[in-house]
Amino acid sequence: MAGFINDKFRFGFAILLIVGAIATFVYGFMEKKSGNEFNQIWTLAIVMLGGAMVHMQKIGNTNRK
Repeated sequence: MAGFINDKFRFGFAILLIVGAIATFVYGFMEKKSGNEFNQIWTLAIVMLGGAMVHMQKIGNTNRK
């Protein structure tokens, strides 16, 4: 399945995850200001950043093998 996803799609998906993580961090900060807990929201943002890092690291690996 690694050959199914090309580098352009992987890069676009990684950028989407990074932008989504930033928006989730902002939303979590707004929830914190209103007095609500935001632990799960921050955890989601960190997982999204982790997924983006994995996709960024895999860009170009298919050509090196």
